[in-house]
Amino acid sequence: MINLLNVQAFANSFAVVGLGVYVVCRVLSLIAPELLFNIGRSWFHTINLDAVKAVAPMDFGTFILGAVSTVVLVWVSVYVAATLYNNWAKKG
Repeated sequence: MINLLNVQAFANSFAVVGLGVYVVCRVLSLIAPELLFNIGRSWFHTINLDAVKAVAPMDFGTFILGAVSTVVLVWVSVYVAATLYNNWAKKG
C-alpha cells in the first residue's frame, strides 16, 4: 500500500515552520547580528558578506512583506512538490 500525503496539511505545516524560521532569524538579527553573519560566512565560503550588511534596521512593513512572501513561497512550493509526489507514487 502506498502512503499518500495530505497535500494541504503538508504544505500548511511547512509554511508554519518556514514562518517560524523567518521570525527566529529576524529576532537573531536584532540581538546577535554578528552571529548571523558568521553563520552566513560558514555557508558561503568564498563570498564576502560584509559588503551587504544593512546600514539601517528593517522596518515593520518590510518584515511583514518578508513573512508573507516566505509563507506563500514555501506553501506553494511544498504543495506542488507533495502533489507531484502523490502522482508519481500512484504510478510507481
